[in-house]
Amino acid sequence: MLSNFKKMKSSFLGLSLLLLGGCGDLLKSEVKKKELETTQFSVSCDLSVSEFTKILEKNISSQIYCLKDNLYLFLRAVKSNRPGYLGRVELENYLLKNRNDFTPEQVKALKAVFDLNSLITGEDSSYISKQNIDALVEFALKFNEEAALNIGPIFTSKASVSYILHQNHKDRISASTKSIMMALRKIYQPNRRETHQINITELLDQFTNDDTREELDEIKDYLFVKKIILGGEKDIVTHKEIEKIILNLDKLLLIILDAVRYSYVQLNQENILELLRSDVASLTEILFDPDLGNRDEEFMVDMDTLYKIANSFLKDTEFNVNDFKNIITEIKKIVMGGDQDTVVGRDLKALTTHANSILKTGTVFHRIYKRFEIDLESPKPITINFDEYRHSYPEHQNELAEFQRIVKKYRFFKGEFIAPYYQHGFKRNASGVFEVALFEYALKLLVKTYGSPSPNQGTVGGFSIDNAQMKALVKKFEPDLVAMGLIQEGRGESTGNTISLLGTLFQYQSDNNKVMDVNEATEFGLALFSGLSMAGELHKDLKNICTVDEHDRLDPTCMRENYFPRFCDKYFKYYPKMFAEYGAKSCAEFVNTKASALYLDQTIRAARNCNFYTDGNKEEIPYSESDLMLLVTAMAHVETTVLRWDINENNILDASEVDSGYAIYESAIDGFLDDYPSIVRKFKKQIYFYLIKYEEIPAVDSASSAWRLVRFLGSLKKATPANRKTIASILRLIGEQSGKSATGPQFDCNTLRNPKTI
Repeated sequence: MLSNFKKMKSSFLGLSLLLLGGCGDLLKSEVKKKELETTQFSVSCDLSVSEFTKILEKNISSQIYCLKDNLYLFLRAVKSNRPGYLGRVELENYLLKNRNDFTPEQVKALKAVFDLNSLITGEDSSYISKQNIDALVEFALKFNEEAALNIGPIFTSKASVSYILHQNHKDRISASTKSIMMALRKIYQPNRRETHQINITELLDQFTNDDTREELDEIKDYLFVKKIILGGEKDIVTHKEIEKIILNLDKLLLIILDAVRYSYVQLNQENILELLRSDVASLTEILFDPDLGNRDEEFMVDMDTLYKIANSFLKDTEFNVNDFKNIITEIKKIVMGGDQDTVVGRDLKALTTHANSILKTGTVFHRIYKRFEIDLESPKPITINFDEYRHSYPEHQNELAEFQRIVKKYRFFKGEFIAPYYQHGFKRNASGVFEVALFEYALKLLVKTYGSPSPNQGTVGGFSIDNAQMKALVKKFEPDLVAMGLIQEGRGESTGNTISLLGTLFQYQSDNNKVMDVNEATEFGLALFSGLSMAGELHKDLKNICTVDEHDRLDPTCMRENYFPRFCDKYFKYYPKMFAEYGAKSCAEFVNTKASALYLDQTIRAARNCNFYTDGNKEEIPYSESDLMLLVTAMAHVETTVLRWDINENNILDASEVDSGYAIYESAIDGFLDDYPSIVRKFKKQIYFYLIKYEEIPAVDSASSAWRLVRFLGSLKKATPANRKTIASILRLIGEQSGKSATGPQFDCNTLRNPKTI
């Protein structure tokens, strides 16, 4: 992808040089002094065409002056019916007669140079005046001076730099670009009776040969960018659009510089937001310049072109964008609106509106966090009075209200941390606070599209998604999620049910309204997002210890034996209370015990839909990276639950704390008891306590289980303590219940013997 972008960058800069190097290009090779009839028709320099390819890299003023001398030579030697002008047709005839090596390709290049001169200066495309030769040479000298000193070295550098130094480089580029723009404006003639224009495709064809064909063909794929930025037709550039380039060259080059140098700049989240906010604001200003008129209905590009370009960037990977058209289409509908096959001006306006809103929120969030950093990084709940900031920045009222709500309501933040800290007390960072806002923003759009108005007033975004809607949503995108390896084929409905239950029950802000609100979905998404990165590192680490099969999956026995020791080495400080339950205040103290093994087993059973093959000897299925991601995510939900209800902070849920949780988990019990007799459902709270104590759903069709339930209902003391294994067991039971409730065909675990066939 980087190599493709470098081609785009070099092509963009190369096009700006056609006017400068075209006259030299038509001479093709090294031009040596050549006398004609008299010394009047000679030059005293050797013109090296290859030097013009270095116009961005070094000072080639001597060659530019030599080009000027050669053009003067042509003016003297070639007779024109317009004195003081170099005629294109006459020059072609002269070169064909006097230069045996002058080729048809060079004739094309010569015409392109005259066309470009006409576009910029307004002259007849068949002539170039001595006055404009002087002006073009003067511009070329200024371009070379600025480009060789600043633009070329900075654009092509591969050095890693700080954000401050990158900003300094941008200032240098901006100053150089302004000088170039002023020089170009001297030769540009905007006020003309007729519109001068060039067909870009035809222009590129004139410079196409076997060496340049592939790169120039790629440029043609990106011509829609010209239409988006300048308006008009994608293949045509007019002199009026050249003026728009002149006016915006500074902004455009800085946007391109940020893209080209992005991977080499040392950036934190605050820097990224500042950089993107500046670029998106500039791009928005260019795209929706009032001089372009109302662009709402203007066609910009079709989606198939975007798919083609995306696949060209990903051609070295196994990822094919065409496999995900379904989900991309839905994302476009949610974010941009409009038709699924095309992008029009209104769609781009919606996209830039979202981007500007998000980036403003991010930059304001970082400013607020810096102002109150000491208090915000206290482990205590927030008691800050934000009135001082509110009065100082009244234009940030909406962002401040969102910031205040997030830091007060959310408990676990990731951001610059490897994972959220699952401990008593708060652990915040500025990036984590904005990360929450970013998740909420995306989920507001999603839930508004696929959900319903929330039953509770004041919920984030005003919309929620219920169990049926969540199952339908996951089912809708099941093929895409299977292709991404996030779910197994045939598990769409049950996965949607599990997500709904986990999101409404096991989040820090879970309530009892039986629907998933945006804040609950955000907490679930953040746990999943953290699990992705953690599982990748853990899988890589365990591969150094355990054998793997041909599908890069870990040996089950080895994984179980080494999971907690390796997890401890990497993430102990993020899960201190979990390790404390199993007797370790440090990784040096941790050893696998029966209790930790039982907890791991229950969490594995809760996380994976398939744990054993159902044929042969029914051996345990090896562990993939996605399995570890689900396992880590399940453990995060267990920690969230324990820390939420462990009010006295003794690292176990006492009977009274279990009782407090019933108001939230009551809705899960409803789902478990759908098929039970009405008389049994009347004892819902008692069955909740039974579930906590025995870690199973009472089976009334089993004599022993029914008798155990009767005895339990008759006992005086029903509330019982709970630990992490208890919570993991509930997670497991929810997953099993989800599988039973699925209406489609059940997934065959034997197919996992060769996952590539799924």
